[in-house]
Amino acid sequence: MADIQTECPKCGKEMERGHVPDAAHGSILQSRWSRGDPEDRRFIGGIKWEPAEQIPLTAYRCSVCGFVEFYARPV
Repeated sequence: MADIQTECPKCGKEMERGHVPDAAHGSILQSRWSRGDPEDRRFIGGIKWEPAEQIPLTAYRCSVCGFVEFYARPV
């Protein structure tokens, strides 16, 4: 991910790379991006998703103003 700008687009200060943990069913997972709108599952609850189409999210946070920007790049 060398082509990601690490300068905040809001205040021009340095952005710090990180991730957003997703707590689900007793596990802590990395948040992921999915194409399209969420679609409810009829009987189980939650939303439908296809594991093969998931892309991990990387988050960049400004160390000064707190602005957060997400990137979904295939690994």
